[in-house]
Amino acid sequence: MNLELNDSMTFPAMLDALQAKFPLYKIELKKNPVARFEYIQVYKSAYVGTWIRIFPKKNQVMLIKTIPSTMARALFGGLIAIIVASSAQNKLRKEVAEVLKDEFKTKEVG
Repeated sequence: MNLELNDSMTFPAMLDALQAKFPLYKIELKKNPVARFEYIQVYKSAYVGTWIRIFPKKNQVMLIKTIPSTMARALFGGLIAIIVASSAQNKLRKEVAEVLKDEFKTKEVG
C-alpha cells in the first residue's frame, strides 16, 4: 500500500501521530544497518507489524507488511506470515494508513 508523500510527512511527525493513536503498540524509528534506510516499525505482536518507508524520488510513503520479531522470523520465516498473520497484517496496515491519511491529508496511490 502506497500513500502520496507531502512535505508534512516526516518520520518524527508520523511517529508522533501513530504513537498518539496506538498507545498499546510498540512504534519506533529504526535504521537498516546494511541497506542504510530508515523506517518506522509498528509492532502489534510478534507476528503482526508494518514498516513505513519514505521514497522521496517516487513521492510515496510505502506501508509494508512484516513480521516484526526477529526471533519469529528466524523460527518460522514467511510460512507463518502467509498462513496465519497475513490477514492481521493487512488489517494493521489499513489502520495505519487511515491514521496517516487523516493526519497528513494524503491519499492512496498506485
